[in-house]
Amino acid sequence: MEIKQMIYFKTIVEEGTISKAAQVLHMAQPPLSMQLKQLEEELGVQLMKRGHRKVELTPAGRLFYKRSLQIIALSEMTVHELKDTQHEMIRIGITSSNSALVQELKDFIVTNTHLSFRIHEGSTYEIIDLLLAHNIDVGIVRTPFDHSQLEVYELRKEPMIAVGTNEYLNQSMTKMNDYKEVPLIIHQRYLPLITDYCLNLQFNPFIKMSSDDCRTSLIWAQLGLGVAIIPKSALPLLNDTDLTVITLEDQELYTHVVFITRKQEKLHSKTQELIQQFFN
Repeated sequence: MEIKQMIYFKTIVEEGTISKAAQVLHMAQPPLSMQLKQLEEELGVQLMKRGHRKVELTPAGRLFYKRSLQIIALSEMTVHELKDTQHEMIRIGITSSNSALVQELKDFIVTNTHLSFRIHEGSTYEIIDLLLAHNIDVGIVRTPFDHSQLEVYELRKEPMIAVGTNEYLNQSMTKMNDYKEVPLIIHQRYLPLITDYCLNLQFNPFIKMSSDDCRTSLIWAQLGLGVAIIPKSALPLLNDTDLTVITLEDQELYTHVVFITRKQEKLHSKTQELIQQFFN
């Protein structure tokens, strides 16, 4: 079984007929039909049902199509990564709440003219998975998380902020106790942290909405749907200067912005230099 056979199969499925797939692949129909037959014989299963105007996948065919997409994508990614080895590159994973830190990387990027940068965005847990899978070199994430397999470099500790319209906020609301009756918009990542803390204060927070991105929380706050509770470093994501912003004093809601790398692994000199510039 070869990659090209998977590409043939994928094209047949997506075009709907062998004849259309043959046109897309710039080949005659009989050789393409033969490739499909050989593939089925090699696998020992029927992948498609014949005799229909449009191909119909068998259960085995649906599974093989799914796996083909994964393997083709992995093959293409490997080719790109091998090409990238010809140039120095740092692959950085970063969460949306930390994306404003890219501004602080500007001097490093400008100075290192020979370096390329690949930025991956995702949740803290997605960034950790990418790091452990060796798909990135360093991550910029936020506590809390399990760091048993990671080297952690604490960059800063910062508070949560409340962002919303004047309908909900005034400058005296500096503690979570002031938000007992306020509809809250919470990033899913911090939902357990905030909920548990409020319960310790003996009230159940009014979680109006939860999201997977601080930018989404800010958009909803801008629409007047509630108050977004986000980390302070996400504030540069805010475009609406008319919204009220209040720093929360509750120390229990502070989080650490950290760099993470794989445990007990020697870092590339430029990755070390990137991290070190934040501690000078």
